[in-house]
Amino acid sequence: MDIAGGPQNSRDFGTPISSPLTRQGRNNSADPRASDARVVIENLDRVSINWRDFENAARASRELAKRIGLDRATLRALVYGIESSPALLKLCEKHQLLNYLVLYDGLDRGFRIRLHVSTNYHLDRPHDHRFSFSSYIVRGKYRHTWYGNSAALYGNESDAVRKKYYDQAHVDPAGPAMQGTFRASLIREETEGNCYTIHHSVIHSTVTTDDTVSVFVRSPAEKPYSVIYDSDTARLWWRFGRQDETPERRQEKEMSLNDYYAIRDRLEKLQVI
Repeated sequence: MDIAGGPQNSRDFGTPISSPLTRQGRNNSADPRASDARVVIENLDRVSINWRDFENAARASRELAKRIGLDRATLRALVYGIESSPALLKLCEKHQLLNYLVLYDGLDRGFRIRLHVSTNYHLDRPHDHRFSFSSYIVRGKYRHTWYGNSAALYGNESDAVRKKYYDQAHVDPAGPAMQGTFRASLIREETEGNCYTIHHSVIHSTVTTDDTVSVFVRSPAEKPYSVIYDSDTARLWWRFGRQDETPERRQEKEMSLNDYYAIRDRLEKLQVI
């Protein structure tokens, strides 16, 4: 089956995920650190997504997110694989509203797979992203608000100026003037089994329930930074790629091996893996 839902020889998306991935099934009990993990990675290594064709890339990334999210054994294999991959662990991050594990890094072929696990903080923060992505809800739910295009928020500030305003303690003074800018165009509830795609220019916010889990398939970065706005405090700041972050910011977000174990244990208790 072609992950884009089209011909298997599609030049836009490379080769499909082959059948061993689906044969594992949700009830497969094989050791995730052994042969099954190798089968999954070998199949993912053959996948590519071309985001220059957004419509087809959206279909492909949604299919990939669903294929991973619906196969408990595969998801388990990928989560456990982080333990023996320092490169993947280094990409995992902790945040106030969610923590994420990087399950697979194929950005050189157009995609990276993450697993998002929400915390018990539930705040309304309109934001865009540096990349486009698709998300499949494995567990839980959230209120999802779409606001429109983010272009008007970027103004005339230089990149150097924006880099000063990189977190909640270092906010852009333009924030209060943005009140009233974020006008909801669509509000919907995302529940288990929902899957959607967002272009990097779209502003949205997600207010989750505790322990909401989603498979997140992102594109390579399409711009150097993105915006976050806290609706309750009118504070605004910018997110940058790790190559442009301060060492302090990197350390703040860094996930230790013990942090990873705690999240993995939580996923086990939630029966996600």
